[in-house]
Amino acid sequence: MTKVTPKKSIKKISKTMSEKKSKGGKAVKVIKKLRLNEAVVPPRVSTKSVNTAMFVKILLIIAIGVVAFLLVQKNRSLFVVGTVNKSPITRWELNSKMADKYAEQSFEEIVSERLLAENLKKNNITVSEKEINDELAKIKEQYGGEEQFKTALEQFGMTEAKALESIEQSIGLKKLVEAQGAVEIGDAEVEAYFTDNKASYEGKELTEVSAEIKDILYQQEIYTRSQEWYSGIRKEAKINSYL
Repeated sequence: MTKVTPKKSIKKISKTMSEKKSKGGKAVKVIKKLRLNEAVVPPRVSTKSVNTAMFVKILLIIAIGVVAFLLVQKNRSLFVVGTVNKSPITRWELNSKMADKYAEQSFEEIVSERLLAENLKKNNITVSEKEINDELAKIKEQYGGEEQFKTALEQFGMTEAKALESIEQSIGLKKLVEAQGAVEIGDAEVEAYFTDNKASYEGKELTEVSAEIKDILYQQEIYTRSQEWYSGIRKEAKINSYL
């Protein structure tokens, strides 16, 4: 029997333990690696779920596209005002061209409307719907009826809504002028007008047309005073134009 010295036994035991430790270390590394791989690899997603989600997205895109198309068709004139041999004329192009020609005039119209509205409010002056409708009826009568009035609106490129707005402003301006002082037309002025315009009143007596002449002179005076009033208000107003 071979004898094993204590020294050799210690070495052998040490080697055995080292081998076991080495194997154990490898095992730990392998386990760690497996766990790391499990953390990196994402969970499997069902193909059916992906297809359903994609289908829903496509439906949403189509729905949004249809709504957008319908809105564009309904409000087409907001973007395109016409075509020339299928070439579109855009609203922006039209507005730009109109701005070049009528910018100053349109600006002054807006200024006058704003100043009138401000001063009507300041003086607590209102215009009733009845006053507007009564004036409209009078104008229609002067034109010879409803159809003739509509024809006149078309010639001036106006709508009835715009005409009503203009009538309201006219009545308001008249009230502002009257609030500053009464407008009186004397008999001498009526007679002078009749004499100067005999051709227009051929075959008629002064008494027959005096009321009509007085109304004409009254409107002329209102117009003159309104121009003077507006000139003064326009000078006092702080207005800036960036055109």
